[in-house]
Amino acid sequence: MDITLQVIIFQAFISLSVCLNPFTITTYDNGTYSLSINDNIWLESAPTFFRDSGKLYSAKDGSLKLFYTGNEVGVDKLGNFTTKDYLYWAGSKEMFVSIRMYDDPNFVVFIQNFTDGASGTKAGSYDEVISGFPGFQIKDGVVDTGYLSFGGYMLGDTHKSIGKWGSHTKDIRDGLTGGPLILFDKDGNTLIISPLTEFMAASNWQDKESGGNVYWGVMGGVDEVPYHYTYMTIVYYAKGINKAFEGWGGALRKLYGSKKNSRAQDLTLGRAGYWTDNGAYYYYKTEPKKNYEQTMMDLVNKTVFTFNYFQFDSWWYFKGLAGGVKLWEPRPDVFPHGLGYFYNKTFSLVALHNRYWSRDTPYAKQNGGDYDFIVEDTGALPIDQKFWNDLLNKTLTWGLVMYEQDWLNVQLDKITALKTNLTLGQIWLSQMNEAAKANNVFIQYCMSNPRHALQSLTLSQVTQARVSDDYSPGGEQWRIGISSLFANALGLAPSKDTFWTTEVQPGNRYKRTEPNTRLNALVATLSTGPYGPSDMAGHLNYDLINKTCIYYGSLMQPAKPATAMDVQIIQEAFESKKMEIWSTYSVNVLNDTALNWGTVFAVDTSGDVTIDYKDMEFLTSDVAYSFYHYNDLSSFRDFKDSDKLVLPNNCTKTDFCLYQFVPKLTHGDNEVYLLGDVSKWVPASSTRIRSIVYQKEDLLINLWGSANEEITIYFVLNGQLQSSTCPIKNTGFNCVSMLTGKCVY
Repeated sequence: MDITLQVIIFQAFISLSVCLNPFTITTYDNGTYSLSINDNIWLESAPTFFRDSGKLYSAKDGSLKLFYTGNEVGVDKLGNFTTKDYLYWAGSKEMFVSIRMYDDPNFVVFIQNFTDGASGTKAGSYDEVISGFPGFQIKDGVVDTGYLSFGGYMLGDTHKSIGKWGSHTKDIRDGLTGGPLILFDKDGNTLIISPLTEFMAASNWQDKESGGNVYWGVMGGVDEVPYHYTYMTIVYYAKGINKAFEGWGGALRKLYGSKKNSRAQDLTLGRAGYWTDNGAYYYYKTEPKKNYEQTMMDLVNKTVFTFNYFQFDSWWYFKGLAGGVKLWEPRPDVFPHGLGYFYNKTFSLVALHNRYWSRDTPYAKQNGGDYDFIVEDTGALPIDQKFWNDLLNKTLTWGLVMYEQDWLNVQLDKITALKTNLTLGQIWLSQMNEAAKANNVFIQYCMSNPRHALQSLTLSQVTQARVSDDYSPGGEQWRIGISSLFANALGLAPSKDTFWTTEVQPGNRYKRTEPNTRLNALVATLSTGPYGPSDMAGHLNYDLINKTCIYYGSLMQPAKPATAMDVQIIQEAFESKKMEIWSTYSVNVLNDTALNWGTVFAVDTSGDVTIDYKDMEFLTSDVAYSFYHYNDLSSFRDFKDSDKLVLPNNCTKTDFCLYQFVPKLTHGDNEVYLLGDVSKWVPASSTRIRSIVYQKEDLLINLWGSANEEITIYFVLNGQLQSSTCPIKNTGFNCVSMLTGKCVY
């Protein structure tokens, strides 16, 4: 078939798809373009630009000269596409840009290609960009629009901004610490704009001097670009903020495909651990007249609950200049017998912290070591795969299951080469990942900028990331609903950090108490990230811990992290009301049909907040639901598709609102609602309820339990609340009949 005819046919297909979809892109032969939703223009293009030979070439003043436009068809991992291509001259250099439109009309990809390469490209600061495409004008539109902009560290949580989009918007988070930009209206129509490739080299930049245009391109510190270097940006549309994150993340994960079942294999995401990082009782503190080895051994011996691993923070290794890590080895004053001794004596696995590298590290060849490093005045960076292999290989005798790479933002800040080299950041993180994979170790990112988080899409062993600042007793770092949206979209389990389970910890170094122990424990559970209490020995609240764990430390968590509902983000953007309203769900299987058990969590509600049935995306279509407040089973009532959930004005940190939504099951003339193990925060977690079996004469719950454990299961049968308590004889599967209430062994 003639290529021209192919283009015409495919363009016709795309045009038909676009007509049926609220999201459209319009391109023009002069190099401009616009994005619309429901026929209303949301974004208009800003002038494309490239830097070369110390000069800025821009379509604005005509110095970047457009000399060709065209179309192509093709296919990549995201599907079939057609393009609008523009070829420019930047002085004597050819620069190519393209807009790739797919048969899936919910997203579009913008491409930059430095056809002839470039040199002398460095911008005025590291936080600018050397190229700008796409670029959009920030101005008032016909539709009221809000925005969410991730920035800073902890996955872009620390400096994120939310507000109204328009000519007044001056605080888009950009540069080296900037992240995805999300635009939305009051109906939930949403656009997400982010890098699609070259995550460690890409930035966004708000040009405040030229009317506030915002651009995506290569980071400003790069001074030389090779021939045909290509960078891509994605714009993703969905109706619903949560749905947009889900779709955008799905597209990125489809493209890179590295995660697969990594999270399910990470023990620290499925079992309870004990943590010693900032905020913990034993953070840089031991029991009186004891070293850390003795203190940790005492914890193992004195703790009734079985923690499956221990997290050791930065107190255990050697530090050098500027506080960087010098030797990642146990200090003899901390572990006199070594980490292997602790593992062999206690059979406790470990998660080990690391930070940025000191310039005096003896691992580096510059300091007499065996490995290639970049060493600068402010720090060092390993660039040797053998270094990472050797570093993690020695941990096999230590029982390492999770490597925590902390201070990622500081490592980026300290090493100039990471800000000027196109590929160094990717190489650094990839080498770390390859060594972890070879040693069957998983990785947590801490203090990561959004670029590190996005790069993790390519890395199989990075399963989790901190999404809040360090824990502080009585603090607010449990507010992770928004940053959890970002993490979950990337396939990462969000971590809220450690917490105390008892309000008063005698002699703690912070001189504080924790009045919100239940809140922190609940959030850690709903996060699906690490669950790691950090109380003083003898002050762990086992009743609270057991609301999350079954007997031997397995976590009863939901199927996905609890994330901020659309109503929370929309109210903050348009009305400056700050509340926490999250949702999640558990999944259980009835024969071959998956059903959702939903959870809605709320704190700091202001005025009555109404959540429509349609806004609860966990509700399974064509299934009737009822719901109840978690501490009041008598509140159980029907929830029809015409109903609304009205959150009261008194959801507080000490008396939060937590609603459980339960699907209706039928067996003959019987109507059954399985509430589950209501002694737990997540009563219908698949950790406990493995399946529901429909038999001719019965409806059975297939439970998992430990030997000598008693499980009480609640259900509503034909309008009557009932329960059945089953002593578990042997660890494994056990059944309960929901029609007779009898235990089946």
